[in-house]
Amino acid sequence: MFGLLGLGALAIAGFVVFGTLAAVAAMVCWLLFMPLRLLGWVFHVFTALLLLPLIVLACVVGAVFFGFGIVMLVVPVLPFILIAAFFTWWFRRRSPAVPGRV
Repeated sequence: MFGLLGLGALAIAGFVVFGTLAAVAAMVCWLLFMPLRLLGWVFHVFTALLLLPLIVLACVVGAVFFGFGIVMLVVPVLPFILIAAFFTWWFRRRSPAVPGRV
């Protein structure tokens, strides 16, 4: 019974030691490789700045393309919009036979 208790205590102590060693190794690796990560971020920013004109061009082309699609969607509906606008104008204009609004 005490043998299993001692074995469990040794296992927990081993986990603590190996966990501490792993944490120290992770911290050392983080300190060693952090300058390289920062340099990678700098290269990503420079790449984005160099590609900024192409990104703007792609946005303009996309806006024109989707704008053309919106126009193609609205063109068939345009006669109905004009008819509705005409009737709105027709019924809202003031007729001489109708007394003024209060």
